[in-house]
Amino acid sequence: MIRISLILSSILWCLTLSANQDLPTFGDSTSGIISLEQEHRLGQQFLRSIRAQAPTLDDPVLQDFLEHLIYRLASHSQLEDRRLDIVIIRNESLNAFAAPGGIVGVHHGLFRYAQTEHEMSAILSHELAHLSQRHFARRVAEGKKSAAINIAGLLAGVILAATAGGDAALAAFTGSQGLAQNQALKYSREREAEADRIGIYTLDEASMDPRAMAYMFERLQRASRYSTGNNIPEFLRTHPVTNDRVADSYNQTQNYPKKQFPAILEYQLMRIRARAITSGNQPQEIKHFEAAFKESSNAIQKTANQYGLVISLTNSLAFDKARTHIRELREQHPLNIPFRIAEAAIYTSAQQPEIALDLLEEALEVSPNNYPLSATYAQTLLAARKPHAALEVLTKLSVKRPNDEYVWYLLAEAYGLANNIPGVHEARAEFFVLNANYDQAIKQLGYALPLVRHNFQQTARIKQRLEDIWMMKDGG
Repeated sequence: MIRISLILSSILWCLTLSANQDLPTFGDSTSGIISLEQEHRLGQQFLRSIRAQAPTLDDPVLQDFLEHLIYRLASHSQLEDRRLDIVIIRNESLNAFAAPGGIVGVHHGLFRYAQTEHEMSAILSHELAHLSQRHFARRVAEGKKSAAINIAGLLAGVILAATAGGDAALAAFTGSQGLAQNQALKYSREREAEADRIGIYTLDEASMDPRAMAYMFERLQRASRYSTGNNIPEFLRTHPVTNDRVADSYNQTQNYPKKQFPAILEYQLMRIRARAITSGNQPQEIKHFEAAFKESSNAIQKTANQYGLVISLTNSLAFDKARTHIRELREQHPLNIPFRIAEAAIYTSAQQPEIALDLLEEALEVSPNNYPLSATYAQTLLAARKPHAALEVLTKLSVKRPNDEYVWYLLAEAYGLANNIPGVHEARAEFFVLNANYDQAIKQLGYALPLVRHNFQQTARIKQRLEDIWMMKDGG
């Protein structure tokens, strides 16, 4: 669940594509169930379209946390194809979704609603269940008995769900699909119940609290009683959590032994970070975290709120106060990577990148190839005007993380500072591809070609990439 059910779950109904869409065509009245590879192709193009139109949150710390959590759950799930791509949408609403081809989207607001790592995992395991049970492909097979559905309106609805909200998204969905609402709800209930059941099993297999699904549903149900209008969590507008659903979630865990699951500091830090880095009112945030830090009786919450205070003080350029608090945190947790990154950020913001580089290099000796540390190190090298060193780090990251738009963004900046203009155009082209802006990608490579005309290998590589992008643009 945890999404706009009528819209996002309806991705399972796609049978054909409109002629003007750059998405592959799957299924007709005679074809069989679509393959995993076809789903993967659809998922990649869907992901690029989401990036193009929904505001994403490029934060290596949050990204790394979610990737590790989702991969942990996936390893204990029934998912056959474990090629997963996680995108964080910069949106405060409660929402997450899964799309064919291993695409998992999470609104950063989900960190606010899911109070424990187990509740976050319940939501994610539910979404992974949609993928493992191949609900998209199964609906394609069932859909042979009904009319073909156009994916254009579906995609518009999904993207509106991530940006504008439920009413606009629902209007786009119903207007373009022309499906009976009662049929949609019936289908959604069947698949959602299955995803609940499989998700609970995954939680237990991953040594997470299987009752977290029911806890999350119960909390959201209580919260909805006191919410009106735009304050209602997004998915509750079209798919409310009923008493039966809460009861079913509890019933499915009757045979699981009850255990105590202690609070996890790392998750509480991520909850605080998601709030601190997206807040637009830093003075207000400083007051909030100062009060929460002083009033916290729980050691983990106290530490997490002090971390939020450090981030807010840094963003407000109150570097002396930020350094005082981060020293306390680092003394208590000398190997904590988010704390080390927060400390480096203070010195980088204070125009002292060399000190930040020393801190990050020390941490990388302990945790080599760590993604958040490496990305932050590259950013700091750029701030220190050391683009060639940054290129060395970012080139390796681009090989390991070819779908990471933030890495390509930093690469373009590094090539620019290094005065490598062909490199700038190539990196920009990859960034534009990941955001479904194929025309701009083609332009960038067109700018690069004459600059490398005396280099046969570079010329051949760029020409091949141009062919690849033209195929993407044409729907291949």
